[in-house]
Amino acid sequence: MKKVVVLFAILTMVLSAFSITITIAAGAVGKELEVLYEQVEIFSKENPDITVNVLPMPNSSTDRHDLYVTYLASGTPDPDVLMLDVIWPAEFAPFLVDLTDDYDYFGLDGFFPGTVASNIVDGSLVSVPWFTDAGILYYRKDLLEKYGYDVPETWDELYTAAKDISEKEGIEGFVWQGARYEGLTCDVMEFVHSFGGEIMKEGEVVVDDPEYYDNNVAAITFMDKLIEDGVSPAGVTTYMEEEGRRVFQNGDAVFMRNWPYAWPLVNAPESPVAGKVGITVLPKGPEPDGRNSATLGGWNLGINANSSPAEIEASKKLVKFLVSKEQQVYKAVHAGQTPTLIEAYNDPRTIEANDFYADLLDVFLNAEPRPISPIYAEISYEIQVAVHEVLTQQAEPEEALNNLAENLKAIVE
Repeated sequence: MKKVVVLFAILTMVLSAFSITITIAAGAVGKELEVLYEQVEIFSKENPDITVNVLPMPNSSTDRHDLYVTYLASGTPDPDVLMLDVIWPAEFAPFLVDLTDDYDYFGLDGFFPGTVASNIVDGSLVSVPWFTDAGILYYRKDLLEKYGYDVPETWDELYTAAKDISEKEGIEGFVWQGARYEGLTCDVMEFVHSFGGEIMKEGEVVVDDPEYYDNNVAAITFMDKLIEDGVSPAGVTTYMEEEGRRVFQNGDAVFMRNWPYAWPLVNAPESPVAGKVGITVLPKGPEPDGRNSATLGGWNLGINANSSPAEIEASKKLVKFLVSKEQQVYKAVHAGQTPTLIEAYNDPRTIEANDFYADLLDVFLNAEPRPISPIYAEISYEIQVAVHEVLTQQAEPEEALNNLAENLKAIVE
C-alpha cells in the first residue's frame, strides 16, 4: 500500500512539473464571463496539462484599457491572454507577442477579412479576432404596433415615435451609452456619420472642416435634444451598455442602442420583454447627407510578450481553442456575441439563436471603424469630454466641437 501511495505522489509531482498555469483577462458584459468559464472548463478537460485562471475585468473598456497600460508597462507576465478592444492593437502592439508565423495555425483565412485586418499592425499580426460587433437598434415591436408606428428609418422618426409612446406608456423613449467612457465615443461616431459628418479622416482632424462642421454640429445638437426634450432620460449620461440594457429589458424603454450581446438576454424566458423585441439598423440622419452608420466594435485576443515561452505556447493553444468554429458558435448561441469566423457566423445553430444575423450581415461587414491611431486613447478621451460636456449642459455644441478640433490637432499634428 505504501508503494502505491509513493508511486501516486511521484506521478503527481511528474505531472505537475510538466503543467503550466496561464491567466486570461475578460469582461463580464451580459453572459460573457459566464460563458468563458464554461469554455475554459471544456478546454481544461481537453488540455489537462494547462490550468487556466480567469481574471474578471471592468465592463468599462476605458477602465480596462488603463489597467492594461499598468500591467504591460510594469513588465508583469499576468495576464497572459488579453482581451483587446478592436481599437487597441496599434497602441499595445509593442507589448504583444508577434503572431505572424501563426496565421495558418489560427486558420485566419476563414475569418471576415476586416476583423483580421484590424489585428495587423505595421505588417505584423499582433492579436486574433474573437468576436465582432456593430451598433444596432432594439425596439419594442409590440408598442410600435399598438400606436401605429413603423420601424424608424431616420432619427427624426425615432424621436417622434419615442416621445409619443414614452409619454403615453410612462416609460423612457430611447436609451443609449452616454457615460464618459469609450462607449460614448462609439455612439458619437454613429450619430456623426449618420448625419454626414466626420471627426477624423485618414489621420487628419476634420471636425471643424467646412465640409463636415455643420453636420457635426447637427449630430451633437440632436444628441443633446434627445435629453433636453425627455426622449432620453437625463441619467443616460451615466449609462454604459448594461445600464441601458437593464432599463430596456425591464420594459422601461421603447428603443435602445446596443451591441448584439443583448439579444439573448432581452429574449430570455425570464425577460419581461421576451418576444416583444425587434432589431434593425441604426437610423439615418436628415437629407441630403444622412445615411445609416454602425460603429465597428469587437474584441480580439492577444498574448502578453512578458509571458514565459511555455506560457506563450499554452496561451496560443487557448486562443486557438476559443476562436475555433465550435467555440465561436457556442459563444454566439449562449452569449449573443457575433462570430468572426465566416463558417461559424453562417452555422445553423448561430442563425437559429440570432435570427437577425441573416438580415444584418451587411451591417457587420460595413461597420465603420473609429479613428485608427497608436494614440487612439487620447483621441477618444477628447471626443468623450467634448460631447459629454454638451450632454450635461456644460457647453454648447459649437463651443465643444471647436475646442475638440483644437485639442485633437494639438495631439495629432
